[in-house]
Amino acid sequence: MGTTDSQGVRTFDTADACGTPVVDPAEFTGSATDHTVWSCVGNLTAVRSIRSRVREFLGRAGCAETVRDDAELAVSELATNALLHSRSGQVGGVMTLFIRVGAGSVRVAVADQGRKDPAASDVIRREDQNEYGRGKLIVEDCSSRSGEYWTEATHVAWFEIDLP
Repeated sequence: MGTTDSQGVRTFDTADACGTPVVDPAEFTGSATDHTVWSCVGNLTAVRSIRSRVREFLGRAGCAETVRDDAELAVSELATNALLHSRSGQVGGVMTLFIRVGAGSVRVAVADQGRKDPAASDVIRREDQNEYGRGKLIVEDCSSRSGEYWTEATHVAWFEIDLP
Protein backbone atom coordinates (compact mmCIF):
# COMPACT_ATOMS: atom_id res chain seq x y z
CA MET A 1 0.00 0.00 0.00
CA GLY A 2 1.38 3.44 -0.95
CA THR A 3 1.51 6.53 1.17
CA THR A 4 -1.02 9.29 1.09
CA ASP A 5 -0.03 12.89 0.38
CA SER A 6 -0.12 13.74 4.07
CA GLN A 7 1.92 10.69 5.07
CA GLY A 8 4.37 11.21 2.24
CA VAL A 9 5.67 14.64 3.18
CA ARG A 10 9.28 14.09 4.13
CA THR A 11 11.15 15.60 7.09
CA PHE A 12 14.39 17.47 6.38
CA ASP A 13 16.69 19.29 8.76
CA THR A 14 18.03 22.00 6.46
CA ALA A 15 16.58 24.45 4.01
CA ASP A 16 17.98 26.77 1.37
CA ALA A 17 17.59 30.25 2.88
CA CYS A 18 17.93 31.80 -0.59
CA GLY A 19 14.58 30.31 -1.55
CA THR A 20 12.71 31.59 1.48
CA PRO A 21 9.22 32.68 0.41
CA VAL A 22 8.42 36.30 1.05
CA VAL A 23 5.23 38.06 2.00
CA ASP A 24 4.27 41.14 -0.01
CA PRO A 25 5.55 44.29 1.77
CA ALA A 26 1.96 45.61 1.71
CA GLU A 27 1.26 43.10 4.52
CA PHE A 28 3.31 45.34 6.83
CA THR A 29 1.29 48.50 6.22
CA GLY A 30 -1.83 49.61 7.99
CA SER A 31 -2.70 50.20 11.61
CA ALA A 32 -0.90 47.18 13.04
CA THR A 33 -0.20 47.27 16.73
CA ASP A 34 2.07 44.23 16.56
CA HIS A 35 3.33 41.76 13.98
CA THR A 36 5.79 38.91 13.51
CA VAL A 37 7.37 37.09 10.60
CA TRP A 38 8.88 33.63 10.97
CA SER A 39 10.35 31.22 8.41
CA CYS A 40 10.69 27.50 9.01
CA VAL A 41 11.73 24.32 7.27
CA GLY A 42 8.77 22.88 5.35
CA ASN A 43 8.06 19.57 7.07
CA LEU A 44 5.32 18.02 9.19
CA THR A 45 6.72 19.48 12.41
CA ALA A 46 6.37 22.92 10.85
CA VAL A 47 2.57 22.73 11.05
CA ARG A 48 2.72 22.08 14.79
CA SER A 49 5.27 24.90 15.25
CA ILE A 50 3.19 27.34 13.19
CA ARG A 51 0.03 26.54 15.17
CA SER A 52 1.93 27.05 18.41
CA ARG A 53 3.46 30.35 17.27
CA VAL A 54 0.07 31.71 16.21
CA ARG A 55 -1.57 30.74 19.51
CA GLU A 56 1.31 32.15 21.56
CA PHE A 57 1.53 35.41 19.60
CA LEU A 58 -2.22 36.04 19.72
CA GLY A 59 -2.26 35.18 23.42
CA ARG A 60 0.45 37.77 24.11
CA ALA A 61 -1.55 40.27 22.04
CA GLY A 62 -4.55 39.69 24.33
CA CYS A 63 -6.81 38.08 21.72
CA ALA A 64 -9.83 36.12 22.95
CA GLU A 65 -9.63 32.34 23.21
CA THR A 66 -12.14 31.93 20.36
CA VAL A 67 -9.95 34.07 18.06
CA ARG A 68 -6.89 31.99 18.99
CA ASP A 69 -8.79 28.74 18.38
CA ASP A 70 -10.07 29.86 14.97
CA ALA A 71 -6.69 31.24 13.91
CA GLU A 72 -4.89 28.08 15.01
CA LEU A 73 -7.24 25.83 13.03
CA ALA A 74 -7.18 28.03 9.93
CA VAL A 75 -3.39 28.41 9.89
CA SER A 76 -2.91 24.66 10.23
CA GLU A 77 -4.98 24.25 7.04
CA LEU A 78 -2.90 26.87 5.20
CA ALA A 79 0.41 25.37 6.35
CA THR A 80 -0.67 21.83 5.49
CA ASN A 81 -1.78 22.93 2.03
CA ALA A 82 1.57 24.66 1.53
CA LEU A 83 3.38 21.43 2.39
CA LEU A 84 1.21 19.24 0.20
CA HIS A 85 0.85 21.45 -2.86
CA SER A 86 4.03 23.54 -3.13
CA ARG A 87 7.78 23.22 -3.30
CA SER A 88 7.82 24.12 0.40
CA GLY A 89 7.00 20.48 1.19
CA GLN A 90 9.84 19.13 -0.91
CA VAL A 91 13.54 18.70 -0.13
CA GLY A 92 14.95 22.00 1.17
CA GLY A 93 11.49 23.57 1.31
CA VAL A 94 10.70 26.58 3.48
CA MET A 95 7.49 28.34 4.56
CA THR A 96 7.08 31.83 6.00
CA LEU A 97 4.41 32.75 8.56
CA PHE A 98 3.20 36.32 8.96
CA ILE A 99 0.90 37.47 11.79
CA ARG A 100 -0.39 41.01 12.29
CA VAL A 101 -2.74 42.28 14.98
CA GLY A 102 -4.36 45.57 14.04
CA ALA A 103 -6.97 47.83 15.55
CA GLY A 104 -9.89 45.65 14.56
CA SER A 105 -8.57 42.39 13.15
CA VAL A 106 -5.92 39.70 13.07
CA ARG A 107 -4.27 38.86 9.74
CA VAL A 108 -2.34 35.62 9.24
CA ALA A 109 -0.55 34.65 6.04
CA VAL A 110 1.47 31.60 5.02
CA ALA A 111 3.88 32.06 2.13
CA ASP A 112 5.18 29.02 0.28
CA GLN A 113 7.64 28.48 -2.55
CA GLY A 114 5.11 28.11 -5.34
CA ARG A 115 3.87 25.15 -7.33
CA LYS A 116 5.31 21.72 -6.65
CA ASP A 117 7.39 20.07 -9.34
CA PRO A 118 5.35 16.90 -10.05
CA ALA A 119 8.45 15.02 -11.23
CA ALA A 120 10.11 15.52 -7.84
CA SER A 121 7.34 13.83 -5.87
CA ASP A 122 7.43 10.11 -5.05
CA VAL A 123 4.11 10.27 -3.22
CA ILE A 124 1.24 8.10 -4.44
CA ARG A 125 -1.96 10.12 -4.71
CA ARG A 126 -4.92 9.16 -2.56
CA GLU A 127 -7.66 7.58 -4.65
CA ASP A 128 -10.49 8.78 -2.43
CA GLN A 129 -10.74 12.44 -3.44
CA ASN A 130 -13.58 12.95 -0.94
CA GLU A 131 -10.90 13.57 1.70
CA TYR A 132 -9.66 16.68 -0.12
CA GLY A 133 -11.06 20.12 -0.78
CA ARG A 134 -12.36 20.93 2.69
CA GLY A 135 -9.43 23.08 3.81
CA LYS A 136 -10.68 26.26 2.15
CA LEU A 137 -14.12 25.72 3.65
CA ILE A 138 -12.57 25.38 7.10
CA VAL A 139 -10.53 28.57 6.61
CA GLU A 140 -13.61 30.45 5.38
CA ASP A 141 -15.65 29.22 8.35
CA CYS A 142 -12.96 30.25 10.88
CA SER A 143 -12.27 33.68 9.40
CA SER A 144 -13.96 36.92 8.43
CA ARG A 145 -12.07 37.13 5.11
CA SER A 146 -9.57 34.96 3.27
CA GLY A 147 -7.75 34.78 -0.02
CA GLU A 148 -4.50 34.18 -1.80
CA TYR A 149 -2.08 35.88 -4.16
CA TRP A 150 1.08 35.09 -6.07
CA THR A 151 4.32 36.98 -6.41
CA GLU A 152 7.05 36.04 -8.86
CA ALA A 153 8.10 32.88 -6.98
CA THR A 154 5.80 32.77 -3.97
CA HIS A 155 2.22 31.79 -3.24
CA VAL A 156 0.62 33.45 -0.21
CA ALA A 157 -2.62 32.26 1.40
CA TRP A 158 -4.09 34.52 4.09
CA PHE A 159 -7.07 35.07 6.35
CA GLU A 160 -8.35 37.78 8.67
CA ILE A 161 -10.45 37.46 11.80
CA ASP A 162 -12.34 40.48 13.08
CA LEU A 163 -11.72 41.13 16.76
CA PRO A 164 -14.74 41.33 19.06
